[in-house]
Amino acid sequence: MHLYLSTRHHLNSIYSNEEGQALYKVETPSGIASRTSSISYVVPNEGGDKSMVDRYAHLAQVDHNAVASSVLRFGGIQYETKDYFRKEGWGAQGRNRIFTGPDGREYKWVLQSYDCNLFTNDDAKTPIAAYHQKTYGFFSKAHPASLEIFPGGEHMIKEILITFVYIEKIRKDKERGAQAATF
Repeated sequence: MHLYLSTRHHLNSIYSNEEGQALYKVETPSGIASRTSSISYVVPNEGGDKSMVDRYAHLAQVDHNAVASSVLRFGGIQYETKDYFRKEGWGAQGRNRIFTGPDGREYKWVLQSYDCNLFTNDDAKTPIAAYHQKTYGFFSKAHPASLEIFPGGEHMIKEILITFVYIEKIRKDKERGAQAATF
């Protein structure tokens, strides 16, 4: 399953399925130090409303803090990222992050130069999700940015999306820092 982003900016995008149906929306107002991403999901249109306008309901919130621990809010619970994630090893763009999924298994986000990928944190290292940045078709076929969720992750799509919003911001910040250091 792919969730295609309507923009190349993961923090301000509508995430749609292969058929173009919007499923999620991430909105993040601009800010200097702390920013908050609101994640919503499409509410199925039931009953007499014949309009084709998507209606959204709140799913989660991510407070991206520059100094203090960032905060994830979902399922009626607030988690500080320093407690929700465990850091381990190093990726090209910083330390990898491990969390426990709703099934009790551990999963690891690996931060790479141009994307981030989620695997099971066990000997199998089964791919669960992969972020693909937008390509323009210079060296390969053009495609929009997407979050690909493999069959092993389809039971926890919401958790993947919520953690992705946080993880990809970390990766992007590290990428920007590395680019600024080269100039």
